[in-house]
Amino acid sequence: MAYLSLYRRWRSQSFDEVVGQTHIVRALRNTLDSGRISHAYLFTGPRGTGKTTMARLFAKGLNCADGPTSNFCGQCSQCVEITQGNSLDVIEIDGASNRGIEEIRKLRELVQYAPVNGRYKVYIIDEVHMLTPGAFNALLKTLEEPPQRVVFILATTDPQKIPTTILSRCQRYDFKRFSVKDIKSHLQYVLTKEGLIPDADALDIIAEHAGGGMRDALSIVEQCLAYSDKLSVETVSTVLGVAPRERIVAFLKALDERDSAELFQQIQDLYLDGKSLSQFVRDLLAFLRKAVVHQSTLPDIGINWDNERLLQIMITFSECERDMRYVSDTSIPVELAVLRLVQSSTAVQDLQTRIDQLEQRLNDLESSGIRFTDSGSLPKTEQEEPQSVQLNPLSGDREKLQLIQEKWQDYLQLLRSERLIQPEAFLREGFPVSLKANQLVVAFPKGRGFHKASIEQDKHREPAERALLKMFGTPLTIKCIIGNTDQQTEGTEDPAGQEEDQLELDSPQEADPSQTPNTSTESELQPESEGEAESAADPKPEYDESVQAALKLFGGKVINIKDQ
Repeated sequence: MAYLSLYRRWRSQSFDEVVGQTHIVRALRNTLDSGRISHAYLFTGPRGTGKTTMARLFAKGLNCADGPTSNFCGQCSQCVEITQGNSLDVIEIDGASNRGIEEIRKLRELVQYAPVNGRYKVYIIDEVHMLTPGAFNALLKTLEEPPQRVVFILATTDPQKIPTTILSRCQRYDFKRFSVKDIKSHLQYVLTKEGLIPDADALDIIAEHAGGGMRDALSIVEQCLAYSDKLSVETVSTVLGVAPRERIVAFLKALDERDSAELFQQIQDLYLDGKSLSQFVRDLLAFLRKAVVHQSTLPDIGINWDNERLLQIMITFSECERDMRYVSDTSIPVELAVLRLVQSSTAVQDLQTRIDQLEQRLNDLESSGIRFTDSGSLPKTEQEEPQSVQLNPLSGDREKLQLIQEKWQDYLQLLRSERLIQPEAFLREGFPVSLKANQLVVAFPKGRGFHKASIEQDKHREPAERALLKMFGTPLTIKCIIGNTDQQTEGTEDPAGQEEDQLELDSPQEADPSQTPNTSTESELQPESEGEAESAADPKPEYDESVQAALKLFGGKVINIKDQ
């Protein structure tokens, strides 16, 4: 008898032998036992997950002599023929090689014939997504309303390529990847039946590299047995070209110690030993992925990385694996990744040292009595934190004014602490001279008209008034005048005279011609010489008050440009 590979020899021959896919086994069992047989089924899932095997088992259940039943005998002629693959009523078609419209037309003609020996005629079309659009169109009507006793089972690894018109006419079953635990259990069972005792660690490596496919796992086992009769870790590592776990652990320890020379030597040894560096990087990521799930993985080998460091390493090696696809020398991306990780770790360590030193200096300053803000930007002493005071509502305006005058510097300091720099700069040139009906009159010297005009603007005056409320606990409005700032005791006097002075200074009145007697003569209007005219006129300021205030505040000079 010709040799059969392991995955063919140990193919499940009943629903009880199926590994995993319990949800599909249960649905198909109920379908067979209840007799609710649909005309079309779609089996989707990754390779090696049992789609074709499940289709054959379903065909046995349909055509068994005792059927339809989920507990088919496996001994009747129909079951034996299906197992051997020579049943006339179970036709398996490869969709990749029979993908044209002509093949589907022949299929439509054969569908019209009744089953030869069995109860149903079952068509199993594997890789059905490979059919052409024309072939799908030709199959559509037959798939929707096939003759009686005809069942279609479509199998595919890529259901997205199947038209929705086909999908809507099938019962769909999605096959899942096998877990590592299920693969190891089944491999142990098969090898025990074969009379072999494998290493448990070797089965772990095979199960992890099978990609969730049982057929791939059995193929790896068969390849390893062809290399050596003993299924050991060394055999599996050699056949698959992967590094053993000891090398991965040694590499991570060297990375933890930032030993770039040792890391480069290990990469070179792997390259010279013929190991796949791409596979090595994937194994590293798989090991680190386990470390994320099982928190004790890294501490068991003496490595204590926080989550941020672990994430940085995983991201770096993930980018490395992507870059290795586009280079011929795969060692270069690995070495670059190692350099980035080692240098970044050194930089972080240096930064942490500097942070520790700064924290120590801050502690020393705080112990000397200097306090800092929450942001740590500017130190503040006790004197820089003005204390608010409450104005007694029963006191007179004079007493309230006297308290405001005493706390005026504290109020200006409060403006600075509130970052109201401009209102503080303007009000610093004035001083409160009167208080009446919660209206605080602030007087500015004659040369500070610019400051007075600026603080009267709403964008500066309103924040200053809010600061007054915060400082004195009473809503106060600010009124500005030009007057004598030394009037610190006349809190209740009416500043009307001062306001008149302000008007005279700010907007001088022009003489009304109607009120002035017209007694000037032509000789008076035209002086004999310019010198006599200048001496006769009163001296006037060259520029107005606002220009003078701006020059004093900001500096500079005025340049006269005369027309030629």
